[in-house]
Amino acid sequence: MTATLSPPVTTPPEPPTASRIRSLTTTIGVPLLAVAVGLAAGGILIVLAGGDPGQAYATMLDAALGGDTQLGRLLTGMTPLVLMGLGYAIAYRTGFITIGAQGHYDVGAITATAVVLSMPLGTSWIAIPIVAVTAAAAGACIGGIAGVLKARLGVNEIISSLMLNYLVFYTLAWAVRKPLANPNGFTPESERIPDWAALATIPGTRIHIGVFVAIAAVPLVWWLMRSTRFGFASQIVGGSPSVAEANGISVARTVVTSALISGALGGIAGAIMLLGSEFRLSLAISSGIGFTAIVVALLGRRNPFGIVLAAALVSGLTLGSQAVQRTQEIPASIGTVVQAVMILTVLLANRIVERAR
Repeated sequence: MTATLSPPVTTPPEPPTASRIRSLTTTIGVPLLAVAVGLAAGGILIVLAGGDPGQAYATMLDAALGGDTQLGRLLTGMTPLVLMGLGYAIAYRTGFITIGAQGHYDVGAITATAVVLSMPLGTSWIAIPIVAVTAAAAGACIGGIAGVLKARLGVNEIISSLMLNYLVFYTLAWAVRKPLANPNGFTPESERIPDWAALATIPGTRIHIGVFVAIAAVPLVWWLMRSTRFGFASQIVGGSPSVAEANGISVARTVVTSALISGALGGIAGAIMLLGSEFRLSLAISSGIGFTAIVVALLGRRNPFGIVLAAALVSGLTLGSQAVQRTQEIPASIGTVVQAVMILTVLLANRIVERAR
């Protein structure tokens, strides 16, 4: 009796078009699902707080987009979130999971204050480029410390970047009480920055030029991540450091470079917030916005254009929650809960998608 051997059954490879469609569906569908789940959870909490979800969300929408003033507040609130979110995305691409955006932001604000209060530059045409460069350098320095510790000594970047956040915060607390303190004030804050150092705004609005800096950074970061040698190297390093080393890519240099860029973007964000919105350094400037930027990056799936949409959503939720608290006596913390539910949904959906592949 002769045995017949059947050829092995092989699954045909998925067509490239189908793969791209599935990837695009996941990229768009997961954030939309997260938004829907988050808003539903927020609606339940609003009901429990004795409010009307429809009216509350209408108030939120009006607070974010109801006029030129509201739109200006939305865009200026988005600006630091976009810049720090882009920085997080660049670092994450190399496998460098930093949570140091708050420290980068704070040191950028400290540096900007020190420069404009100590140097009689006299005109914004000179002051703003100098502030931008020095704030970026300060942020890159803090980010680079965590990067070097990770690349050279194997120190966990989550721990090191968190400790650096505390170091920078206490430096801020010291600065507003000692070298940068307002000599005529009674609270720990600096003097108001000179008018020549403030960012120019569009007449009749609160939209300053920092908004356009953030807008310009989005396609620039997209190009950096997708079309440069560094972008290619960071993708390989983030996927498999051993494969990167085998192909002649320096893992240490790539990680440190991503940490420097991430820190520089955070430092610029802090300087823009100081020169465009706050106008004086105080402890209030360190409000946890750096951690919110991580939420933005995750919700935007670390895609530069997705980060813009996520920043708009989060900034709108923040403004809307404050308006609802004023008008309907519903706690503004509901907006924070909605953000948290969105992130949990994104993480859970990502895990399910990964297992399904």
